[in-house]
Amino acid sequence: MRTSRICGRRLSPIHGSRVMFSPSMEPGTSSPRPPMVDRPRTNSIGQGAGYSEPAASELVRGRPRRSLSLRVQLSLAFVMVALLSVVVVAFWARQITALEITEYHERIRRGDVPWLSNQPILVREGFVRAINPPLFVASQRLFLANFNRSLWFAGGTAGLLAVIAGLVLARRLSHPLQELHDAVTGVAAGNLQQEVGLGGGGELEDVASAFNTMAHRLRESERQRQELLAAVAHELRTPLSIIEGNLEAMLDGVREPTPDLIATLHTQSALLSQLITDLRDLSLADARQLSLRRRPVDLTALCRESVDAMGLWIEERKVTVQVSGEGDTTAEVDPDRLRQVVQNLLHNAVRFTPAGGRVRITVRETAREQNQWVALEVEDEGPGIPAENLTRVFEPFYREDPSRSRASGGTGMGLAVVRLLVQVHGGDVRAENRPAGGSRFVVELPAQQERAR
Repeated sequence: MRTSRICGRRLSPIHGSRVMFSPSMEPGTSSPRPPMVDRPRTNSIGQGAGYSEPAASELVRGRPRRSLSLRVQLSLAFVMVALLSVVVVAFWARQITALEITEYHERIRRGDVPWLSNQPILVREGFVRAINPPLFVASQRLFLANFNRSLWFAGGTAGLLAVIAGLVLARRLSHPLQELHDAVTGVAAGNLQQEVGLGGGGELEDVASAFNTMAHRLRESERQRQELLAAVAHELRTPLSIIEGNLEAMLDGVREPTPDLIATLHTQSALLSQLITDLRDLSLADARQLSLRRRPVDLTALCRESVDAMGLWIEERKVTVQVSGEGDTTAEVDPDRLRQVVQNLLHNAVRFTPAGGRVRITVRETAREQNQWVALEVEDEGPGIPAENLTRVFEPFYREDPSRSRASGGTGMGLAVVRLLVQVHGGDVRAENRPAGGSRFVVELPAQQERAR
């Protein structure tokens, strides 16, 4: 024997009786009553007041728009995602729950619930005639009310957690960006020593590394610019001082205008003219505005022509120059500009080769990435180049020994012009030391124009 409770009420017991329930019967009566079916109620969400279109337009026109900071945007995004998730889950959970309860009541009304229609219930006291359907309706409403309160509590908790998480994550994400912004602002203000130290990997570290590389290159460019200005001023001042001093001496009658003195003035004037020409070529080549008239040229023959053109000066230096070619040494280049490259390299090699020494020019066919290239090598028997300066020799006005280079007639611009002219042709140039002593300059050029990089 057992006692049953349904919806909080004690049922009358009966010994061993089968009880049939009719949901449409009122307790204590035999007349049916219309079934009470509780239908799911709809709830309007977000029906708030807002500005009308004219008022909003006036508001936009009257106040300037101000974009939110990244930290605020990220925080709002986290909150919106959390609240949207809660709203979607709550909506579908409520709809599904209401439909299930409604369907369950329909089954009770039809008598399709087994434990209410066909199963015996053993009770201790009395006989149960019927179950009161309004009790189920009340329990449904109570359940939905509790369910709604739970959803509101879950939504508020999720929103609060989203605000906290949004603020924390937004701070972590925006702090590196703020540091990067401060560094960029510093560089824009002229402080090129700015660097960003962002670790942890990912895109932010890549951006920081790219910024540091850019800052390093800007520092190098600024250093080269300052050195170039100082070197140009120095190189212009030296020959001008010589010319001015000799002219003043002649005007004062201290010195006579002898042929030797006039030759000295002519040499200094030619040096100034060459310096100005080199500066112009350097500027045009660096700005990629140097026009090239390319055509197929045999580089071996061009090197021999350059040696013949400088033959007198080479004989005065008592240096022997040998030219050799290996394979097909034809390339599509501007012959005038490449002749300038060869003569600058040859001039540099002869100047640093002692009397009785030898300069070798080798032109050979080579390959790079399955494309035909031509390599031009100029070797001298000079003192060589310190390893730490092998790349600096191509900087404008670089001199390992300034006094000796100026005395030998160099402007300090020849190798810088060589590098830019070779790069304009799509090639490369490098300096290296020979194992037997001396230096070697290697120029590599694409054989055809369309293969130039």
